[in-house]
Amino acid sequence: MKNMGDMLLRKRAFKEIVMGNTALVRAMVESGTRAVTSYPGSPTPEIAIAIQSIPQSQRPFYFEFSTNEKVATEVALGAALNGHLSTVSFKSVGINVAADAFVQLSLFNIIGGMVIVLGDDPGANSSQNEQDNRHFAYLSYTPVFEPANPTEVYNYQ
Repeated sequence: MKNMGDMLLRKRAFKEIVMGNTALVRAMVESGTRAVTSYPGSPTPEIAIAIQSIPQSQRPFYFEFSTNEKVATEVALGAALNGHLSTVSFKSVGINVAADAFVQLSLFNIIGGMVIVLGDDPGANSSQNEQDNRHFAYLSYTPVFEPANPTEVYNYQ
C-alpha cells in the first residue's frame, strides 16, 4: 500500500490519482507554503488528513488546528504579513465565524501570499445551511477561484 506522506513529499514529478484536497496539499509542498491552519469540518478535513500523513519532523510547513475559523484566518494572515506563503481551510459556514477578519484582508499589504480554501456545500449535505460564499468575496474585494477538478486545484495553489 502506498504511503500518502511519501507521495506528497516526493521530489520528482509524478502522476497519481488523488482527490482535490490531496492535490492541494501537494501543491502547498511544491509552492513553498510555510504555514497552514484549519478548523475541521466537512468537506475539508481531507486536507488535514493528507498533512498529518506527513511525519511532523518532515513537514515543510507549520500546521495547526485552530480554536475556530477566525483564529485560523488570523494565524495564516500573520504568517502572510511576515512574508510567508500561507493557507487556511475550513467548511463553508466557517466564513461566518471568520467574517470579521476575512472582510478586512484586502486592506492589508499581504506580502507573503495567502490562500483561503472554503469547502462550499451546495445542497447542505453536511452543513446546517446552504450559502454562496462568493458574496463574501464580492463584499471584501477578494478574488475567487473555483476549480472544477483536482488538476485545477493543484494548478491554482
